[in-house]
Amino acid sequence: MARTPNPDLQEKLVTVKRDAILDAARAVFAEKDFHRATIKDVAARAGVADGTLYNYFENKDALLLGIFDRMTQAAERGVDPAALLALDLRGFVRAFLERPLTLFQTDNFELFRVIVSEILVNRALGERFYAQVLAPMLTGAEAFLRMWGQHNAVEFADLELKIRALSSLMLGLIVQRVLGDEVLTSHWNELPEVLTDLLLEGLTSGKVEVTHT
Repeated sequence: MARTPNPDLQEKLVTVKRDAILDAARAVFAEKDFHRATIKDVAARAGVADGTLYNYFENKDALLLGIFDRMTQAAERGVDPAALLALDLRGFVRAFLERPLTLFQTDNFELFRVIVSEILVNRALGERFYAQVLAPMLTGAEAFLRMWGQHNAVEFADLELKIRALSSLMLGLIVQRVLGDEVLTSHWNELPEVLTDLLLEGLTSGKVEVTHT
């Protein structure tokens, strides 16, 4: 009698194989750059046949999106919604800003350089990145902010626009660090606190020195 496949085991095997391919793609893209890298290069690094790789990802664009999506999902798993809802406004804003900034550490900046350089010139990939990665992140952020507001009796006006302004601020900081800004690089861990002060108190928070002439 044939043994019935265990669906849980099969799902785990698929996840392991998929992660191995994404790990290989991440390494190959960093070494060779996205344009020079090939599916054959990624398959060889992952130790699978080219045809096997296509069973998981249809092309290099899908691999790049898969790498970024996995990274953001890992960051989201470390968030405790109940703990965030219990924070006051300042603590919540700081935590809200800290998550995307912490996401890009060490070699993640190199990965973001690869992604940005490609989505700016590859219209199809840019549209997929927005639809599959950025838009869900924005929608999720809006929903959670509304939830926090209801929990704490705070109403946010023009929330959709404000979320996009914040996301643009985050993206700009990340791009600027990727370009080699030494001040951002050396003070990156301080940014959540600095940005919270900037958003809640303005440029004149803290001690202001006035020079009389």
